[in-house]
Amino acid sequence: MTLASELYRGAAPYYVRYMIPYSEDIFQSLIRVCRLASSSRVLDLGAGTGMIGIRLARSVAHVLSVDPSDEMLREARRRAEVAGVKNIEFVVSRSEDLNESMLSFDIATIASSFLHMDRATVLAKLTQILKPDGCVAIINRERDGSEPGEWRTAMLSDIKEFWGESYPAGPIVVRPAQSASDREVLRASDFSEITEFRHYYEHHWSIDNLLGYLHSIYVGAPGVLGARRDEFTGRIRRLLLSYSPSGFFSERGHITTLLGYRPQISSR
Repeated sequence: MTLASELYRGAAPYYVRYMIPYSEDIFQSLIRVCRLASSSRVLDLGAGTGMIGIRLARSVAHVLSVDPSDEMLREARRRAEVAGVKNIEFVVSRSEDLNESMLSFDIATIASSFLHMDRATVLAKLTQILKPDGCVAIINRERDGSEPGEWRTAMLSDIKEFWGESYPAGPIVVRPAQSASDREVLRASDFSEITEFRHYYEHHWSIDNLLGYLHSIYVGAPGVLGARRDEFTGRIRRLLLSYSPSGFFSERGHITTLLGYRPQISSR
């Protein structure tokens, strides 16, 4: 199994260019529902290139972005400088290794990275780090359909065949929808009071953008592919062209945000 810090080696420039961005509605919902204000402090875990943290930094006092990949955080730092965002700090670390003596935060955001963490350990750490009324926001993308045909399902099956019995992150297993699995982990933690909201999206791809996207995630990052990169891209290109000779595709889906809070004990 490849360490989390190595899963995305070489992926940062592809992540910035090809990852589907989060809509402004998602950030407005986080700000409104979690009552974030100009005095709030945000802890962004598995921060990657700063897609969540840089945007939230415009609305809060401070953001601490944490990621095990120094390559990802270098790109996040560059993007923050280009955007003129100065109230954001970057720390290369696993989320499991957070220091519980850190100053209290109002919210911890974890977008599309919780599956790479020891989730129970991270939530236990956050019990110490977040303010008593603070919340954990777990954000996942769920795909609902694709056109033409089921090209995405076929692509994922082909990637499984390419890797054999094990992805770089570990053995291939059938998991429930990520948000459903995360909900069970939250219920077993101190953040067992859960609120959920969804935002729907539709995205259009060219074949080159899709291949760039695959280089931005752990099943196709340049660092894990190594010498097999040309083999990988060649077979995926051939499969996709069999579904769409024009090289254009679309997908529909939704972003699920799970907000976990500590249950409030009423006094009588």
